[in-house]
Amino acid sequence: MRLYRNRKFWAPAVAALLFFIVMISFRLGFHGNGLAGIDLLPSGTAAEQIPGETWMNIFQNEIKIGYIHRRLATHGDGYLIDEKTLMNINTMGLTQEILVVSSSTTDRDFAVKTFDFSLASGSFHFAVNGEIRVNTLYIHADPSTGDGKTSLNTMEIPLENRIYLTSGILPATVASGLKAGNAMTLFLFDPSTMAQAPATVTLVGRESLLLEGQTISARRITLSFKGVRQSAWVDDKGQVLKEQGLLGITLVKTTRKGALDNIALEGLADITALVSVPSNVKFQDPQGLTTVQLRVTGVNTDKISLKAERSSRQRQTWNGEVVTIRKESLDTLPPTIAHQEMATVDKKFILPGPFIQSDDPDLRRIALRVVSPEQAPLEKVRALMAWIQNNIQRQPVISLPNALSTLKNRRGDCNEHAALMAALCRSVGIPAKIEAGLVYLKGGFYYHAWNSVFMGKWITVDALFNQIPCDVTHLCLTTGSQESQLDLMGIMGNIKLEVLSYSH
Repeated sequence: MRLYRNRKFWAPAVAALLFFIVMISFRLGFHGNGLAGIDLLPSGTAAEQIPGETWMNIFQNEIKIGYIHRRLATHGDGYLIDEKTLMNINTMGLTQEILVVSSSTTDRDFAVKTFDFSLASGSFHFAVNGEIRVNTLYIHADPSTGDGKTSLNTMEIPLENRIYLTSGILPATVASGLKAGNAMTLFLFDPSTMAQAPATVTLVGRESLLLEGQTISARRITLSFKGVRQSAWVDDKGQVLKEQGLLGITLVKTTRKGALDNIALEGLADITALVSVPSNVKFQDPQGLTTVQLRVTGVNTDKISLKAERSSRQRQTWNGEVVTIRKESLDTLPPTIAHQEMATVDKKFILPGPFIQSDDPDLRRIALRVVSPEQAPLEKVRALMAWIQNNIQRQPVISLPNALSTLKNRRGDCNEHAALMAALCRSVGIPAKIEAGLVYLKGGFYYHAWNSVFMGKWITVDALFNQIPCDVTHLCLTTGSQESQLDLMGIMGNIKLEVLSYSH
């Protein structure tokens, strides 16, 4: 196990999460049409959008890594938005080509009516479509298993607000007649995480933009989402000139030929390393530690302590910006989970989920073959983790982490391991959730995902590192489900850690 943790290639990172944060940072619809006169429209007037297409180059630290092609067309009494993103992403030393395709129909104000979304990376493929009917979003998710089979999941999400996809944010801003210096709030739905959250759009005003050696007077629009602010600049003709997002990502308007040419395959910055957090202490044996105390700065620690939730309070306690993490004891775990104890657990951590398909027959057959009914919960968890260790290859993957794709493709990084571990545990009656945060590795803290499972009390387990319980360098920043990991957006690049003390 220690050999695995010392291999740089296997730096523990939430590869899919990092990718989707990058995707959100430049799929905000800023590369749209028809911005001219946005600050002259009377309030409440809908601006008619001009059909057309836009090509944008994607740069990461001045290296071209891909492009976006977007097309806007009228559709009935609303619009049709098609978008294609092709890019190369380096995570944990491995460069992967990612293709994301989306299509949506909207009302005249660009609130979504229907959508189709797909993501392909190597043998992993994920597709989802949705339709809004009477304040309810009906979703059909189709995670391909890589062997020609699919497993269709359906879910219903009640809506209290009209929702917008990333590709409709800017057109919606135009249609609103937003004035310079003013802001508006829209509810953003991201199909890649099934999460919805408010986003604030602000028309800042005019700024001088230096582009290709020329100084241009442009309007600047910002969007704040999950604590992250991103910007776009447009000229007086309504043409998007530049966009700037997270992790060194910049978009620049181009032609079709300019978009399709010269996409780099080498020299790409590793986004895993970009968001890692340096450590002032080098731990020789993290698994041997019993406690560690960290000072957390650069972010709102009150919000983090709430996101880490009650299940981590015995293991992880906060006092202002100082967090103390203690290694959990397995000595007092009961031989069975009592009914009254199970009644305290939220049902969402017991039942199947869109990406935690614990009711799948193939997955259940494996779980029931690995464990026996008479085993104690801890023995079951150990047996399931051993099966994952022996059957799932450790490999960086950029896709929607879900249990079935991981089971069929038999490989993945920490997020895939966590999704599969949660599904296997739930399939044999052990509640499980996914946690995400930072973990120590080779001189720094890297973003990572693991599980917390209920065995009479909540205990952390790491299916990638083969740890029960997790070592105390696992700093939980958010817990519950995969969509909660979007809360890490405002933390990445801002959080700083200082090791104050530790003991063996």
